[in-house]
Amino acid sequence: MNLVNNACEAVSDDGKVGITSLGAPERIEVCVRDNGPGIPEAIRGSLFAPFVSHGKQGGTGLGLALVDRLAKDHGGELIRDETGNEGTLFRVTLPNLVPPGGPPVGTTI
Repeated sequence: MNLVNNACEAVSDDGKVGITSLGAPERIEVCVRDNGPGIPEAIRGSLFAPFVSHGKQGGTGLGLALVDRLAKDHGGELIRDETGNEGTLFRVTLPNLVPPGGPPVGTTI
């Protein structure tokens, strides 16, 4: 949710935010892309560090740090794939814990 909120705040009124997902036998991936102005060069290297924020009224700089920590705690990762004048793309990958063919009958996931 944090990635989607960040993307929505980054775009102009007529901007676009896209969310895609991909399931593979070994991992799942969720991508969030926006067509905003991109992440400033000055904070790209420390983007996932706590308290790093830029141009956001009332932002604490904890959102991306928490997403990164949660992904890692679950065996995955948060990746900033692209950023620039054309927008930004983040990918969250997590291990796929559902066995091939789906969960056993009667299992709730």
